[in-house]
Amino acid sequence: MALQPIEGQPGLFRDTDTGQVVNIRDFRESDKYDSIVIPAGEQISTGIEIIFFQDIQGKRETDSNIKTPRKLSAGESMVLDRIGLYFRLAVGNSVTLPRDIIKVVENSYYRLKINDILQDEGPSIKFPSGYGLYGQTTENDAGIVSVGVPATASASRLVKKQMLNQNHELDGLIRFDARGWTQQASPAGFNNTVVVDQPTLETPLIITNYLHGLVRAAVTK
Repeated sequence: MALQPIEGQPGLFRDTDTGQVVNIRDFRESDKYDSIVIPAGEQISTGIEIIFFQDIQGKRETDSNIKTPRKLSAGESMVLDRIGLYFRLAVGNSVTLPRDIIKVVENSYYRLKINDILQDEGPSIKFPSGYGLYGQTTENDAGIVSVGVPATASASRLVKKQMLNQNHELDGLIRFDARGWTQQASPAGFNNTVVVDQPTLETPLIITNYLHGLVRAAVTK
């Protein structure tokens, strides 16, 4: 479902698939989000897929506001406008090393499907959330790292807004692909090839997948 604004009617959109008029005047700007964690000291397996929105057991609002696995809550609806990944800078007392964030961002692929329809995909670096800390630190072996500029105005938006409700299934994942092509003979004439090993993190890393847009909560629980 793609939404287009109706000229001269603030808050009203038309579904380009059905022609239905959608009133978003009682929506609020917010996010639906979920988090996954990558442990330290264990090499990430080639081809592993780490799934968002699926395993919500034991999670509170610090890490997820999804109450039903892979779905919005009953009676809840959302106009999806932006997709983003945020790499947490600390896990409890463990401050995530900047090089661990860089290893994951530069070696992973992200994909979002809704009802098995692809919304967007690409290297994780493509999906800034617009959130994050900004500045510098004088601490040893520490730094402030974000995907893109930590400003929501700089985060890219979907070409077409999507209207979601409890009947839509959310399928977001991060995947670490094999990169054997770097070991093939170079057409440019280089003699040496490059072996790309999957990263091993020195500190645990939490990644939060944000779905940003306009959210309308259920009228009754």
